[in-house]
Amino acid sequence: MHCLQCGGPFEYAGANKEHARCTRCLALHAVVRPGHVQLIDVRTPTGQVDPQFTAIFAQQLGFAPRQATQHVVGVGPVNLVVNTGRMERDIKNKISGMIWGWIITGIVLLFLAIGGIVFFFWIRHQVTEAAAGGTAPVAAGTGAPEMATWDGKAPYTCMGSQVVVIKNTTATLSSGTAITAMGACQLTLENVNITAPEGISAMSTSKVTIKGGSIKSTGDAISAMGSGQVDVQGTKITGKTSAMGPNAKITGAK
Repeated sequence: MHCLQCGGPFEYAGANKEHARCTRCLALHAVVRPGHVQLIDVRTPTGQVDPQFTAIFAQQLGFAPRQATQHVVGVGPVNLVVNTGRMERDIKNKISGMIWGWIITGIVLLFLAIGGIVFFFWIRHQVTEAAAGGTAPVAAGTGAPEMATWDGKAPYTCMGSQVVVIKNTTATLSSGTAITAMGACQLTLENVNITAPEGISAMSTSKVTIKGGSIKSTGDAISAMGSGQVDVQGTKITGKTSAMGPNAKITGAK
């Protein structure tokens, strides 16, 4: 059983425990039968609720003096129960919730700030690379060159850190770029004759060396972008050449 006024636990008095008092609000109850209680409305002769009068009445029933953890205030014929213990817990819970809310909000804002900073520098890095002509430089190829076989019927691409030599080839393409060098590719063309809308494109940090042969294009015969470099040695060039990028370079083209 629990207090009918505030729900608190009971203590009992009387030979047969026929009286119960709430240990929280000190409300008095009569035990009418096992498991059932009835609230005792204790008032002064003038009809008011007086805690001191109620305490004296409780002592007469056999209860020891006790300080309530909640207060009962008489307002006319109505008893207003102020549960100070519950109020204290509620206030503590609210304060704790507010503090944890601030902490969680602070952590979220911190992660958002860190994410924003990382994103800003990533964008800045991408913009810098784009201005420089593409992705970060790849280590230039080293070692003995690879002799590549190219039939000249489809575009050829050299990439990564390859070191490639193509010799004595005639290529005729009706569309696209005949040869594209990307990454840090080191490509050497010897006696290669190319006829295509776009001839040779060197991008990123690639380097193309052209020895002899010819390039005939309606667009760019040779283009260098980013930090790409093309060195022309005695090759007949028909078409335009273009270098775009801070370190792009075409030398020897006439």
